[in-house]
Amino acid sequence: MEKAKFDAKFTALTAGVFIVLVLQATGLIYGINEWVNSQLPLVDTSIMHFLTGLGGWAPLAIFFSLAALSEHRHGGVTVRTAAFLLAVAFGLAAVGALKLIFAEPRPGPDYGTYAFPSGHTFRAAVIAAYGSDRWRKYAPAFWAYAVGIALTRLLLHVHWFSDVLFSLLFAPWLYLLLKSLLGGKFE
Repeated sequence: MEKAKFDAKFTALTAGVFIVLVLQATGLIYGINEWVNSQLPLVDTSIMHFLTGLGGWAPLAIFFSLAALSEHRHGGVTVRTAAFLLAVAFGLAAVGALKLIFAEPRPGPDYGTYAFPSGHTFRAAVIAAYGSDRWRKYAPAFWAYAVGIALTRLLLHVHWFSDVLFSLLFAPWLYLLLKSLLGGKFE
């Protein structure tokens, strides 16, 4: 039996996901959320709405389709791409379930759905996790995209800090977990 290798990145992500989840569940992060929200200006402009839309369903569907098509052209699906496709499906289901479980109101009163965790940030971060794993030299650009989407959500005051932080940690954690379960390496 092969001994499991300790992976610092996966362990750190696991700790981060767990800590944010516990802080959210206990309400201990509310003060930080309120402080961050009060320090950020409201930037409710058409360009900000366009930028935040880049974390929506359409960009994810396009990226998802291109990844699947690229794999199909090369004769099969790699562990990386299978992990990405599964992370999208399971991750979005988990985000929806967590929104219902926590029923966290958004910072702004005019937005009807729940806040925790951020779906836009999850979608951007799962793209970043996969994209930076598959095309390593572009990793900074992929993560700038994910963090940028998180910032747009904060600047529009439609999410709390913990919403976007959790999604930024949860997406790569889930991707790495699924990649490992499918036989890939924690990289």
